[in-house]
Amino acid sequence: MKNSVLNRSLLGFIASLAVLQISAHTLSHGTVTGSLRDGDTNEPIPFTSVVVLRATDHRMVGAGTTDAEGNFKLKRLPLGNYVVQTTALGYRLQQPAVAFRPLHNRQQLGTLTLESLPSQPRVVGTRQAVAQRTTTCPPSAAAPRLAVRS
Repeated sequence: MKNSVLNRSLLGFIASLAVLQISAHTLSHGTVTGSLRDGDTNEPIPFTSVVVLRATDHRMVGAGTTDAEGNFKLKRLPLGNYVVQTTALGYRLQQPAVAFRPLHNRQQLGTLTLESLPSQPRVVGTRQAVAQRTTTCPPSAAAPRLAVRS
């Protein structure tokens, strides 16, 4: 009878240690989820890069892409403070901050709406500076000469 009770106690103790080990491993990593949408059309933005950077020195700790529905999920991120950087060609950069703690290791960013960049590039500078820059280039035999008028 004593041997049976001792065996059950020992088995229960080993099972408790196993559960603690698994939960400690699970709680030592973070997960961030979210979705990317176009700000004008509210359409999902598929196959876009999502990068997790350390807040202190901007070193990359995780990366992934959105799926066809614009959703992303990055797992196994170390505990700490981070910036989630979403970059999509033609959209403004977004960098929401997240923090992973032992009991708060899942961050749901929800829907991130990306603003479109202007379609026309803007040239900043004076007309004279642009004309001087153009005329100081040596003429090439292959390139046609352009006249700059003020």
